[in-house]
Amino acid sequence: MEVGLGYSERTDEKAALEEALSRAVQTSGVPSFFFLFITPQYSPHRILEALRKAFPSARILGCSAEGVVVGRRLLSRGIALLALAVPGLRTFTVFPLFEGNDPYALGELVGREVQRTSFGEGTLVILPDPALEVPPFLQGLYNVLGPRFLYLGGGTGAFRFTEQGVNLGPVSVGVFENVAFSSAADHGWSPTRELLVVTKTRGREVVEIDGIPPFEAYRERVGDFSQEDLPRVGTLYPLGFPSIFGDFLIRDPAYFTPDGAMGFVGASIPEGAVGYLMRGEKESLLAAVARVSQEATCVEDPLFALVFDCVSRALILGEAFEEELKIVGDTLGGLPCLGFLSGGEIHPRGQAPLFWNKTVVVAVAGKKRAGKRFLSVCDASSEVELAILHEISALSFPGSYQEFFREMVERAVRLFGVQRMAFLWRRDDELQLAASWGFSDPAEVQKEMESPKEHQRIFLLGEQEAPSVLFFEASYPLRRREHRLYALFARKVEDVLRFARHLEEQEQRLRELEHLSLTDELTGVYNRRGFLVLAEHALLAAQREGKEAGVLFLDLDNLKWINDQFGHKEGDRVLREFSGMLRKVFRKSDIIARIGGDEFAVLLSGVKNANLQRILHRLTQLVEEWNSETHRPYRLSFSAGWVSFLPSQPQKIQELLSFADARMYEEKRKKRGGNSLTPS
Repeated sequence: MEVGLGYSERTDEKAALEEALSRAVQTSGVPSFFFLFITPQYSPHRILEALRKAFPSARILGCSAEGVVVGRRLLSRGIALLALAVPGLRTFTVFPLFEGNDPYALGELVGREVQRTSFGEGTLVILPDPALEVPPFLQGLYNVLGPRFLYLGGGTGAFRFTEQGVNLGPVSVGVFENVAFSSAADHGWSPTRELLVVTKTRGREVVEIDGIPPFEAYRERVGDFSQEDLPRVGTLYPLGFPSIFGDFLIRDPAYFTPDGAMGFVGASIPEGAVGYLMRGEKESLLAAVARVSQEATCVEDPLFALVFDCVSRALILGEAFEEELKIVGDTLGGLPCLGFLSGGEIHPRGQAPLFWNKTVVVAVAGKKRAGKRFLSVCDASSEVELAILHEISALSFPGSYQEFFREMVERAVRLFGVQRMAFLWRRDDELQLAASWGFSDPAEVQKEMESPKEHQRIFLLGEQEAPSVLFFEASYPLRRREHRLYALFARKVEDVLRFARHLEEQEQRLRELEHLSLTDELTGVYNRRGFLVLAEHALLAAQREGKEAGVLFLDLDNLKWINDQFGHKEGDRVLREFSGMLRKVFRKSDIIARIGGDEFAVLLSGVKNANLQRILHRLTQLVEEWNSETHRPYRLSFSAGWVSFLPSQPQKIQELLSFADARMYEEKRKKRGGNSLTPS
């Protein structure tokens, strides 16, 4: 029969697995792949070990969950298996060993692994850890693989597993090729009339709604409750964020931080987002699952079905959740159907994957798709369109180009349902792929731009002679309304980048001014002010680390005579040449400054007197080489004074400078020809 479904509710793990396995394999024959879903009462390690022992060559993908869906039943305790022995079916699993905390990089890693092993198209079943921020993970994954794959899945319980082991990484993925999937998703929630605006965020958390703390804003809409009760209240009254299709992406408020910020399940909410408090009635929720079940059956010769049903739907519907599963089962007939109660669902809008809440996803696998469906073009209300316009106008520069590009993509995907997009940023006369959705290579974007289609838009931003490029691709031919909204979005992006560029130039000018205020314009070394500021910090660090340091005071001999005899232009040349010698002799970590007309100071860390004598000897050599090579009508020489800094007897930089200056003059009086040094 190719596919077998088995389950057991026995309390004994071994007996439960044997019963479920026997039922499944009796129908399927020898399987090449298992879906395995269990409830928390069972040990995933022992279950997986026993299953691998029984079928060592089979691939396995599964997880634990609060409830397992088997046909028309919900198991609150049980083990369920879907065994696949479909001829020609090609499967493999991906279980990235990832220790970082960047979900986007994790998505790219999974995408590259799939790309390396796959034939280039298929279906991904994605089981993420509850702690994983799924939207950026999906972006990284989609940028590598693009729209050639179908993306399905749901947030798991505490455990995920493949044939390789349990919880090997923050996500487990199964890849299916040579089998067709048809899928649909909906939630049935509708907005209340009053909208709300996220006015301030911090990382993944919302700090203000409508300009006030989120607890106050939320309580005004749902009635009085305690912050500790948010998980329950948030389940009943989620927030919904609209798109131009008239549908809503739901986000569940999940917790408050100690300082009152609000966090959400599996995703962040961007600053400036406009949403609604959502309402879910039994009739609308069940109507949604009926639509989903019907739309998902667009395959020929169906083999099996997968269901990812949000755990909050079971909590809200209560006993009526049995009706939801009955609707799915009745629509699918006797088709083997397996699923679980998920914590967030993965399903595409069009072909691009999104992370949903409060949603039911039904996917039916078969030999061939009955026909390709496109995303229906729905008309959002004028009120929703105003909300979208507000979000476009709220785009601003957050202080980081990377953060702005992330927000730009998030908004375009959520508001417009773009299938692919890219921003080619012109930097240093080259177009760089700065932001993308469904692209990983600028050459892919440029190829699409060569012959744009009716469902694509291209905007040239910035200087017309050398513009940046913003590319959009929808899932349907664009109408006048979409053209207008896309154009407004593009111009807002252009305005934000122009402002960011102005800030960048302003900051550069400030850095240059600050550099000038600390730097001697003639020689390029620090001036007196720069030396005092930087040396004071260096001495504090030396004291903290217990390191010796010291100040070397240098004076060019006879510079006044050179100026009088040969002019200040020649004197300036001498100062520049001597500064260059200092740069050659001293380390980059040493602080070199011209602190007066012919006076220089150097702060050195970790240098003892013996080392200093070698440094001065090298400086003297450079001076003598300059004298012999330049054939000037004068000889360059210098005098030096040194004072040590001891961490146990700390002194201020002004004191050290004065002592070193005095020792330099003492040496100048003693000098009879070559350079010497008066040590401290």
